[in-house]
Amino acid sequence: MIQHDMNASLREDFGKGASHQLRLSGYAPAILYGRKKEPVALAMDAKTLSKNLLQFHGHNVVVSLEIEGDKSKKKRYVLIKDIQTDPITEKILHVDFFEIELKEEIVMDVSVLYTGTAKGVELGGILNILAHTVKIKGLPLDIPDEIEVDVTELELASAGVTCGELSIPDNVTLEEELDKVCVSVVAPKAEVEEEVEEEEEGEGEEGAEEGAEATPEGAPKTEEPAASTEK
Repeated sequence: MIQHDMNASLREDFGKGASHQLRLSGYAPAILYGRKKEPVALAMDAKTLSKNLLQFHGHNVVVSLEIEGDKSKKKRYVLIKDIQTDPITEKILHVDFFEIELKEEIVMDVSVLYTGTAKGVELGGILNILAHTVKIKGLPLDIPDEIEVDVTELELASAGVTCGELSIPDNVTLEEELDKVCVSVVAPKAEVEEEVEEEEEGEGEEGAEEGAEATPEGAPKTEEPAASTEK
């Protein structure tokens, strides 16, 4: 997993008015929380924060957070849990950090990156991605940033690639059902619908032929009338 250093300072003023003034001065409010720990209010340089978060987009990152004024005088290791932005200006309004311990295992969603062009796609099939992320358990810095899957050999209507076939480091654990399909190649929808319609038509014709040949059970048999002997 990616590790990155960031700086923050303790924030003592609270409320909407204080947060507004903080943003006007070029800073963004943030909060740091963790298991069995009191939340810590922070202030961070807005421009630096925006630049870092843009760089982190789409990646799992452990942030080494150095807090000015923190009595412990030690770095805090945190994950970015939530980012609030202005819908119009896209400026950062607030960030939530979650504190972790580097020697304690966690579970994270890891992106799955599919590479190559499947053989089945070259024959007209469609790549059907069923898992964009998978859950991985391990020490924070051991969890991979992403898992790469080469789909080149996937044939049309093949079984696909399951979670059990993913390549992950030995020191982490996959927290998914091993037979869960991550990706496969399927026939185009129009082609599938056409095949279903043909099958239904075939079944209807067979049923009609069987009905014409069969004599309904319990129905009286008809006989040719006997030739008249009268002259």
